[in-house]
Formats: sequence, structure tokens, C-alpha cells
Amino acid sequence: MDEKEYLQTLGEQIVNPHARASILAEIQDHIEEQAQDYRASGMSEAVAMQEAVRQMGDPVSTGEALNQVHRPKFPIALFGLAVVLTVLGIAMQYLVYTHLTPDTAILSDTYLQRTILYNAIGLGLLLLCIFGNYMYLAKGAWILLAIFLLGLLPPWFFGFYGRQYTLCYYLALVYPLVYALLLYRLRDKGAKAIWFLHGLTLLFLVRMLFGTIITWSTVLAAGCLTLLLLCLAIHRGILTGSSKRTLWLLTVLPYVAAAACFVILFFQNSYMRDRLTEFLKGSNYVQQMLALEQQQMLALEQQQMLAFGGGTISSYVDTESLASTYVLHSIFLWFGIVSGILVIVALAVLVLRSLHYALHQSNRLALLAGTAASGILLFELLHFVLTNLGCSPVYTASVPFLSYGFANSVFNSLLVGIMLGIIRNQNVLSETTASLRGLRA
Repeated sequence: MDEKEYLQTLGEQIVNPHARASILAEIQDHIEEQAQDYRASGMSEAVAMQEAVRQMGDPVSTGEALNQVHRPKFPIALFGLAVVLTVLGIAMQYLVYTHLTPDTAILSDTYLQRTILYNAIGLGLLLLCIFGNYMYLAKGAWILLAIFLLGLLPPWFFGFYGRQYTLCYYLALVYPLVYALLLYRLRDKGAKAIWFLHGLTLLFLVRMLFGTIITWSTVLAAGCLTLLLLCLAIHRGILTGSSKRTLWLLTVLPYVAAAACFVILFFQNSYMRDRLTEFLKGSNYVQQMLALEQQQMLALEQQQMLAFGGGTISSYVDTESLASTYVLHSIFLWFGIVSGILVIVALAVLVLRSLHYALHQSNRLALLAGTAASGILLFELLHFVLTNLGCSPVYTASVPFLSYGFANSVFNSLLVGIMLGIIRNQNVLSETTASLRGLRA
């Protein structure tokens, strides 16, 4: 049996097309390496290739064994958790609108139809990501970068002036994922990749400087996450092309130098301190005072919460915020403290399990993209919980499945879909030959 026939027979035993392509390429490389060793020992070309193929064993039994190892495993538990949270989010959003005033209750049916549509679109995108091939994300990295750079343009460029904080919020959340994909595409560029990514981060921070101060906690979290991704890529040997010492120096020194310059200028220049103070108060001062007052009102309501619910809705927060930013507060009031804690635990399990799987991936893209997506959602969850407990003056905070809005549903569903897609394909889209060697042994 020659090499072509062997690979064709073996490939027929592997059901998943993504796994089949990667396994056949891996086996072909191994056969050719083995044949080269035989030729070096004195065998002829034909005999060396024939012996290399024979050493691989029976193609049918080998293919069947590989098919058992490299098959997708649908994340039933995590997906079921996502469905339960989606249903709870729809129910809670509907209750918010039906238990306020007669005027808003008239619109509750229309509102229910809208939120069901948004969540259905979100679940559709989630399933598309789960059953898709996340390797295509790397191929579209430059397209995503172009879209991201368009988003960094000032709003007046598009004739758009409203909801500036929302634009900055989502730009800050999407940046770590774009960063992870670019880091993967530039993984063999070494120092050049780091300088390019540092420049992109600087451009991002400068654009956010002209945004709204309420999103700066999100911006800082995004910056920290991208730095962690770069450190992870160096530590795991994903980023190559320069020595590790050079890569670490280029990664850390710019941040250390920037922090030192800021501290020196801030403490030695009263003008800088005054400008920063005015900037912090500036046009957002009124919003910050309103947020502080709202926190105090939330604290008063939290004192009235019952263990198993009281069937009440907040009278201090506007309807839109109750169904999105403060939907967890609504759950605590309506269903009770126990239910609210269970929701937090469910979200934490979903995010932390996904992060655990991402950090243990052999596929380098899965490692970077999964860590970025999980890190974004982990930050969202922390911000969301703190905001609902009245501990964080954040104007916009969202989580998957619970928060209302088309943008929330689409963005968060894509992130969860990427994570679950990586989990489903962890034994399919692999960049290591360890499984094949272990099977032959």
C-alpha cells in the first residue's frame, strides 16, 4: 500500500472534516520524516516509503481509534446553563415591564417579543460559533482590525453624537479579542509584533481618552487583559522570532516607563493634577453624582430583600436600567437573595470553566482567543455584580443572557459561542502530535 492509498483509507474512518484534515496532514508529515530516516540509513526511495507506511499500522484500525479520540464533544452542561439563564433573563425583563405602571404595561407584550427576538438571535449566533471552526477567526483578524479602527474614529466622523459611553464601552470590551487574534497572526514576528501591538494599544488609549470617564474602568481592564495575553504568549512560547529576554524587556519596559512618567508628572506638576481633577469632574460630574445617589437608593432596597423573594420591583431605577444594567438587582428583589446568589454562581461557573478549558488548550489560537473571550466575560461579570450591589458607579454593565438589548445579546453571545466552540473542538483542532504518538505507543 502506497502513501496516498494509506491516507485515503485512514481518512475515510474519521468523521469530522476538521479533525480529518489536521490528522492526515500530521500523519503525512510523520510518514515522510520516517521515510527520510530510512533513506539516510541506505534504503532506496521506494523501499523507504513502503516501510514508513507499514510502520504506521493498519489504516482502518488506526483511523477508527483516531476517530474516537478526535471527535467533537458538545458542552451539554454549559450550554444547558446558558439556556436556563436566557429563559430567566427573558422572564425577569418581562416582569420588570409588567409591574411598573399601567402605561408601561401596555407596551409589555411588544417588549417581550423584542427581547425574545434578541435572545433568539443571540442563541443562534452562539450555536453557529459552537458548530463552526474557530480557526477562521485568525483568517479574519485583519478584517476585524479594520472594523475596530473604524470604530475608533470620532463619532462626528459618522455624524453620530449620542451614546458615546456605549461606543467606548464596547470598543474596550472587543479590543482584547482583536488583540488576541493579531497576536496569533504575528506569532513569528517577535519584536516587530510587540511594537505593532504596543502602538495599537497606544492608539486605543488615546481614543478612549476623548471618550467618557465612566468607561475608564473598562478601558483599564481591557489594557490589563491584553498585557496578560502578551505575557502568556511569551511564556508559552507562542510568540517567537526573538529571544525570550528581548520579548520580555520589550513587553514590560514601556509600561514601567509610562507609569513612572505619569507618577513623576502627577506629583511634581500641580497643573497636571488640576487638569486631571477637572477632567474627572468635567462633563461627567453630574452623571457621577446621579450614580452615587442611585447607589444609595439601591442600598436601601437591598435592606428589604427577602431570602426567597418578595415579588417587588425597584422604584428608584429607570426601566431600561432595571432590565439591563440592574437586572440582577431586580432578580434579588423579585425572586429573593437565594435565587440571586444562584444566578451569580451559574454565571461564574460558565465563565471560570471556560477560562479553565482555554488555558489548557494545545491549539495556540484556542489558548489566546479563549483566554481573551473568557477574560472579557469575567470582567463583565465582576463589574455587573459590583454594580448591582451598589459598589461600583458604572453606567453600563452587561452580562450574557440576562441583560436586555440587541448589542448586548449579539456581543455576549459571540463571546460565549467562541468559548463553547473551543471546548467542543478541543480534541479536534489540535496543533500537537502528542495524541498520535500516544496512540501508536
